[in-house]
Amino acid sequence: MVKYYPINLVLKNKKCLLIGAGRVAERKVRRLVECGAQVSVISPKITSGLKALAKKKKIIFKNRNFNLKDLHGMYLVIAATTNRRVNAAISFSCLKKGILINVVDSPGECNFILPSVVRRGPMTISISTEGISPAMAKKIRQDLERQFGFEYAKLLHIIKEIRPRALKKLKSLQSKKAFFQKALQPEIFGLIKKHKQKQAKRKLERILKDAT
Repeated sequence: MVKYYPINLVLKNKKCLLIGAGRVAERKVRRLVECGAQVSVISPKITSGLKALAKKKKIIFKNRNFNLKDLHGMYLVIAATTNRRVNAAISFSCLKKGILINVVDSPGECNFILPSVVRRGPMTISISTEGISPAMAKKIRQDLERQFGFEYAKLLHIIKEIRPRALKKLKSLQSKKAFFQKALQPEIFGLIKKHKQKQAKRKLERILKDAT
């Protein structure tokens, strides 16, 4: 059984290629674009969503069949065609060249797999069953989406703004730890849930002022 090493990749300005342009491919392309990757899509067909991204110059779309030469210079490749022989050829070539490769719904042909993801602003929660049960990963993601609402993203943005001042004022590791723990108290989450971000921020600033 393969054991996967969880990791977050920096894809900003990295050349990424997606072969295939169906609905599954579109979801994966959007995630790559969100991360600032330079995304190329190769397929004789394209979804309306991907067509819109190409029109906005968010991606490069090549309306043709894949050629192995297309792998040149790529950092990461996702094969999402419906042709098993094409996917296998892409996998073989990428593995030989040391390119990061994911073949949709075929973990055995990948050197990385994509987890199910919950995003709340800067917060990312990844769920993986190591390819055994995507359905279970989806269920867990849906449960987490209900548990962790928009307030987590809002609070993270507030903490990001206050953090430099806290690190400058608080000298000991213990005092820093105590402050950031207090930042997560239920009262602050409650204020944000009521869309009272300013009050939540003022409370955090008072906690910082009193911290030693």
